[in-house]
Amino acid sequence: MIEKIKNLNKDQLVRGSMTLFVMLGMFNLLNYLFQMSMARMLGPADYGILAVLMSLIYIFSIPSEAIQTIISRYVSRYEINKEYGKIKDLLFRSLKRGLLFSTVAFGVFILLSSFLESLLDIELWLLGMTGVFLFFTFSVPIVRGVLQGRKKFFSLGMNTVAEGFAKLIIALILVFSGMRVYGALGGVILASAVGFALACVHIRKVISKKREAGSFEGIYRYNLPVLVGVSAVVLIYSFDVIMARVLFSPEIAGVYAFVSLIAKVPLFLSFSISKTLFPLSSEKFEQGKKTAQFLRKAVKFVLIISVFMLLLCLAFPEQLIRIVSLGSSEYLGAANILFIVSLAFSFTAFTNVLLIYGLSINKIRKLALPLLLFVVLEITALSIFRGSLIEFSIALLVVNFAMFLYCLLIVRR
Repeated sequence: MIEKIKNLNKDQLVRGSMTLFVMLGMFNLLNYLFQMSMARMLGPADYGILAVLMSLIYIFSIPSEAIQTIISRYVSRYEINKEYGKIKDLLFRSLKRGLLFSTVAFGVFILLSSFLESLLDIELWLLGMTGVFLFFTFSVPIVRGVLQGRKKFFSLGMNTVAEGFAKLIIALILVFSGMRVYGALGGVILASAVGFALACVHIRKVISKKREAGSFEGIYRYNLPVLVGVSAVVLIYSFDVIMARVLFSPEIAGVYAFVSLIAKVPLFLSFSISKTLFPLSSEKFEQGKKTAQFLRKAVKFVLIISVFMLLLCLAFPEQLIRIVSLGSSEYLGAANILFIVSLAFSFTAFTNVLLIYGLSINKIRKLALPLLLFVVLEITALSIFRGSLIEFSIALLVVNFAMFLYCLLIVRR
């Protein structure tokens, strides 16, 4: 037994996953404290608005997840031979291009805000404020990608924890002062600035090195499947809240958004596993070594998390909602769908791990584009099955399960 424990401690995936699991677990705890506090302080209607804005931020973060994954892949290659000058070159080039993309994306979003204002029934100023987050979408993941690629999992985890803590404290102060949704959103944006600044401190060793030109021609074009794959997962777990806002009353949409947040625990916890899995699997693949053992271990971790969460949702749905909502009874009306939605996002958690693994070994390239069809399928299904929250949730479950089966078939090919 002692020997097994020692072997586990030497295992990079286990050690890295546990480090990120604990750190991202702390971040998720802080994020849930943020959501719990906002749900309690704002009430269902205003919390529903915040949930939609957060879903837009998740969608904005699509490039950030892909960028961090791509940067991580290239950094892991250079890390093998300690080519820090080339890592610095990649960092600086990416930050310069990121600023350009952010400016263009912000301008496009501002133009679309009038349409979103009428569709979502949300104030234009709140939408404009949400657009500011785009400037962090193309900067924070670059510096974090350097940390991930260098397998500095503790520093990467600490960076996210610091951001989560800053978000909670700043938002509480601003909302308590009477700024309500504006205050909550302000906490999210200011915390992202804190995360970027601290990440720069964590990579100071790379920044201090002499810059050495590297070859990154076509880096994002070549890695387009990564962007497509990550986009599909983020859109799948973001659009349910947006669709609920469009299809139901503000109060019902707010209640669903809160239950959806609880149900996404397995998915959010799986991110710590996939972020560890990618650089390890990618590095071994580049060296021509076997990688399947990383996937098997990752799937086991996700299975344990998902089963535990599903048992809680099945046995104690109302108690769980009361605890997470800090004793509020305003969200109990959706207790009957908690297990269904949690099962849906448990399948998404498995999809995420399978997808990241497939991308790390170049197994998902031409087959990545069809993943976006599942997003279209989700929007269509939720639009049709909107007679009740139960119908809505079952439609969500079916689409998430179908996407899981597709990714499973790709990886097993």
